[in-house]
Amino acid sequence: MKMPIAPLRRAGSWALGHRSLLLFAIALSFGALAVFGARGYIAERLEVEKARLAPKQAMVEVVVARRDLGRGELVAPENMAVREVPADYLPGTAVRPERFEHLVGARLDQPMRSGEPLLAGAIVGADAGSFSSRIRQGIRAMSILVDEVNSVSGMLQPGDRIDLLFSVRPPVAPGQPPAQEVTATLMQDLAVLATGRQVRAGADDGSGPRHFTAITVEVSPEQAQQLIVAQRTGKLTAMLRHPDDRQPLGARALDLNALLGIARPELPPLARPPARGPEIIVGGRGTLVAMRAPAPEPSEDRAVPEPRGAAAPPGPAPAAGQVSAPEWSLHRFAPSGAARQVKPE
Repeated sequence: MKMPIAPLRRAGSWALGHRSLLLFAIALSFGALAVFGARGYIAERLEVEKARLAPKQAMVEVVVARRDLGRGELVAPENMAVREVPADYLPGTAVRPERFEHLVGARLDQPMRSGEPLLAGAIVGADAGSFSSRIRQGIRAMSILVDEVNSVSGMLQPGDRIDLLFSVRPPVAPGQPPAQEVTATLMQDLAVLATGRQVRAGADDGSGPRHFTAITVEVSPEQAQQLIVAQRTGKLTAMLRHPDDRQPLGARALDLNALLGIARPELPPLARPPARGPEIIVGGRGTLVAMRAPAPEPSEDRAVPEPRGAAAPPGPAPAAGQVSAPEWSLHRFAPSGAARQVKPE
């Protein structure tokens, strides 16, 4: 088999005519191979040097702030998280996850940045100290009497946030029918500091149901006064809300008519008290023994009876349908002892 010579000659002639371009392409190819080879070698050496200079360290889990927290905020699962940090760089007072349950409900003594480890020295009112150390300045702690319904079946825990609904029967004016019971939102987003004598969430890990008759909430002095009045005049009901929910609720009052969509009934007018007659003051040394009230208005179908022994007043009789003027007579004992009758002029 004979090899084609003509194509080989044409390729050789083209290579001789473009020798510089061919050499440049070959040099570029070798340069690219060198670059990729050097890059892989450098990356491998860097990994070796990193492993030598920074050996793998033991990592431990600690409690850190989930977000930026201010001084006085509660330590709760909602604003804390778990993060792994090198054991060599871990402060000795950092809180580990296994100790976190004993610190729930305490307050921060200093602000924290997001991701910063929680230190035992930055917490007040955790395992020691008085309960008052957990209360922020300008805020008060107040206990509210609750039952099984108001305590959300005993599921309230310190650190929860609640809304308080107030139910009361409003006062009415004299002579009016009793008003229906009205329910309205009294306070919103209150922090629960304690349930009974429990000041930490999960502190009573018993198997039985939780029983308590009072909860302690965080309120302002003005809210404390409102709660005192509300407890003495009506009924309070607690509603548990999500710890991250800060949406305000409507404060519209609701009664049975509004719940069923029934129009409010028209109230009857107030009954006016009967008009009093003129006041008569007897002077002198006499003693008032009898007084006759004004005569009632006569009607067409019924005659007004005259009292026994009473004489008809002088003067013309009133016409039919006409009301006569009231006649007054009173008796006074004269100094001589004889009674005489005096009539107004």
